[in-house]
Amino acid sequence: MTPGATLPGVLVVDDEVRSQDAMRRTLDEDFVVLTASDADEARAQLERNDISVVLCDQRMPGLTGVAFLKEVRERWPDIVRIIISG
Repeated sequence: MTPGATLPGVLVVDDEVRSQDAMRRTLDEDFVVLTASDADEARAQLERNDISVVLCDQRMPGLTGVAFLKEVRERWPDIVRIIISG
């Protein structure tokens, strides 16, 4: 990483806080890690922050991970989208 360069943003979307925390600990040296517990929170994070990658759980209350990532692809086509499952 070049001195003064900002780290890329990763959004972890998972309804289980323990999973969010585990992903944050794994990624936080190389990325700015933001979290959301559902699609609504994730959408708000995407609107407010510069996100490069979305890691999204498949099973969440409300909108499934696949359905949410389809929306992300339409609204933010340059973001890398990855589905995760426990």
